[in-house]
Amino acid sequence: MIRPLRFVLILSSILWIGERSPAPIVEQTENPTPAPEQEAAKRSSKSKRKTESSDENKSAEPAKPREPSKPKERFAGTWSGKINQGIVGEVVFTLTFAAGGSQVTDHSSFGTYTHPAASNGQSTTWKTGLLNDITWTFTPNADGNTAQVTAKSSLPLGANGNSIFHRGGTPAVVKPPSEFPTAKPVPEKPGFVYNPFEANSRVFIDVRGKPSGAKLVDPKSGKTFIVP
Repeated sequence: MIRPLRFVLILSSILWIGERSPAPIVEQTENPTPAPEQEAAKRSSKSKRKTESSDENKSAEPAKPREPSKPKERFAGTWSGKINQGIVGEVVFTLTFAAGGSQVTDHSSFGTYTHPAASNGQSTTWKTGLLNDITWTFTPNADGNTAQVTAKSSLPLGANGNSIFHRGGTPAVVKPPSEFPTAKPVPEKPGFVYNPFEANSRVFIDVRGKPSGAKLVDPKSGKTFIVP
């Protein structure tokens, strides 16, 4: 009887001690692993702040000044137009200038000739003609595509032209019907023609008795021309 009672007392003591024992201690980590959604949100926020910072830096950079466009060279290039050449009438010329207007080459039915020119920055001038009697003045207009051109001769009945030339294009040269130029008849002097190689020459060529279309040689230059 005593032994079972002792067993009951011991068991009751053990149960009572177990109820009084403190709960086990669980240490918590200071930096818990964030959920995947939180981690993605953080990355998105950092990326946004970085982009905003980059945009602010770009806007803070001073804008680079634009390089001014270079103005079109005033004289250089090809210009074409028709201008009066005295008794010969209007002739189509194409003028080709070197940069700065220091040299000009004219193309026409008279041939191709190059002349030194003098420029003051606004206009350029040069002389032509057998006796250097024709003074040309070339003045580009503000639009950069047209120019005022004059050709004045100091001789009677010489060139006295004033015309507008246009920039660019293929040289507008009046070509003879063949490889040889056709001479122009002298008014009121039947049988005589102007020298086609020297438009301003006052020495006429005698073609009396020569049929129209015949090829003759200019005694001075040795070049061939066609009788009108």
